[in-house]
Amino acid sequence: MLRRHILATAAASFAAPAIVSRASLGQNLRKVKMGSAFTTTTNAAFLMPALLKPEGIDLELVMFPSLVQRMQAVASGDVDIGNGGLSATMQVATKGFPMQVLANGCDGGWMVLAQPSINSFKDLVGKKIAVQNGSIGLVSLNWKLKQEGVYGKVEMAFMDNQDQPIPLMRGDVAAICCFEPYAALAEQNGWGKRLWVPYDSPMGKTNLGFVASEKFVKADPDLTRKMVQAHVKATQKMASDSSIAIETTIKQFKMTKEVAELSTKNLFFSAESGAPFVSGLKSLARMMMEDKMLEKEPDWGSFLNLGYV
Repeated sequence: MLRRHILATAAASFAAPAIVSRASLGQNLRKVKMGSAFTTTTNAAFLMPALLKPEGIDLELVMFPSLVQRMQAVASGDVDIGNGGLSATMQVATKGFPMQVLANGCDGGWMVLAQPSINSFKDLVGKKIAVQNGSIGLVSLNWKLKQEGVYGKVEMAFMDNQDQPIPLMRGDVAAICCFEPYAALAEQNGWGKRLWVPYDSPMGKTNLGFVASEKFVKADPDLTRKMVQAHVKATQKMASDSSIAIETTIKQFKMTKEVAELSTKNLFFSAESGAPFVSGLKSLARMMMEDKMLEKEPDWGSFLNLGYV
């Protein structure tokens, strides 16, 4: 994606006419960078640039395969705002980098798939399951392994989501705990079957947050408000018409229509940030502490800044 961006920028510079208006160059627009992910749970982000241009904002989406790197980039100011995996956001926030959750990002969006010969979690004993390290998928998977009495008896193979389907197809791993659209890709191609729909843990479908550093929010509350409003509008569009999510998945992730349709059935686009969202987030924190993935709960008074929704 970076290579395509560089080539496109170079081509544009060579093709530019001799006289170009300031507006056409975007010089009147304020540039804002937003960190996002290679998963369809962040599909609403692709609608945000068009929503923000009338507000005088030129939004650049910066994709990160690693959720921890994405949140570190938000915390350091390398990007201004981000779609944050809430597990990674809390890890960064409790290590001295003040972060704020501004809205619910998207619910659900992941699945545990296994090879056809695997019929239960007990069949995974002594075998490998792929999962993204530090992710909500890992938190929910650990909970399920404990429930099934096989925690510590299954080998974790840590890899990013887009890297998981092929090892499942080859038989390098017995199962994957994967985010969309890669879960749908593996299922649609018959590389794996559903072993667990992972939404019955204490945190439920809790997954994604629309987040920023505390420094960014305090420095420009008006820009923060515009960003949150655009996120909410984009999310509502995704939720109201599944064809938008399907078309976005086909275009941005180069997936077939069949994979995109299946993927969308496992996405729950929501910016609702009330009591159920907060409850799920706090349950997530407790689950992470039990797994030693989090030393302490964040300071909820400063960590949750949901008034912009």
